[in-house]
Amino acid sequence: MSEFVLKYADSRGEVHSQVATAATEQELRERFSGQGFLIYSIQPRRGAIALSNNINIGQRGKKINLEKFLIFNQQFVTLIRAGLPILKGLDLLADRLTDPKLTPYIQSVRDEVRQGTQLSDAFEKQGIFPKIYITSVMAGEKSGSLGEVLERYITYQKLALAVRKKVLLSLMYPSILVVLVVALMVFLVTYVVPSFAGLYTSMSAKLPAVTQLLIDVGTTAKNYVLLSALAVFGGGTAL
Repeated sequence: MSEFVLKYADSRGEVHSQVATAATEQELRERFSGQGFLIYSIQPRRGAIALSNNINIGQRGKKINLEKFLIFNQQFVTLIRAGLPILKGLDLLADRLTDPKLTPYIQSVRDEVRQGTQLSDAFEKQGIFPKIYITSVMAGEKSGSLGEVLERYITYQKLALAVRKKVLLSLMYPSILVVLVVALMVFLVTYVVPSFAGLYTSMSAKLPAVTQLLIDVGTTAKNYVLLSALAVFGGGTAL
């Protein structure tokens, strides 16, 4: 008997992960599938831990271009709708992708599928594809409507990208205004106020405390304006 790390969803859609014992992976899969559970993944206990670590490293270090990934999925769905087998579709697309960074991962998926791995498991092993995409592929495999499920995923991601772009565009104008206002305030404090300070000094006039404080701040800021600009730029870059 061997131990496996099993990830599955119950009838309410809640995802569970547990260690189960079985003679083979297939036996464990049939046992839980017979109870009405949707199996996400089954990995040998040690292998699953190693794979999980590799996936986490990949997700932290690498990201895919979502727009180009959607182009790949649109082409993939078109081939599936045309009646081509999944492996043949991957063969045709693996060497014709618009994103060269995505090519080795799709080629690896194709090789995994050629060896008998399920498509969703092959994508999951790469460690860079979104979990919602892997789950969508898995749902399409289970329901026998992979093309329809992928089309829904593409529609959802297109909507999300459109909303994101609109939000960024709507934030651009007020961001520019804030930058201009800050730049104007810096100019007034570091250039205009010190100029008036020299005038007031030559007149030997007694200034209110607030005015004197503003002049002191402007005079001090003028000496450190370059250092402050570098600090702000560095902080913005880090953020």
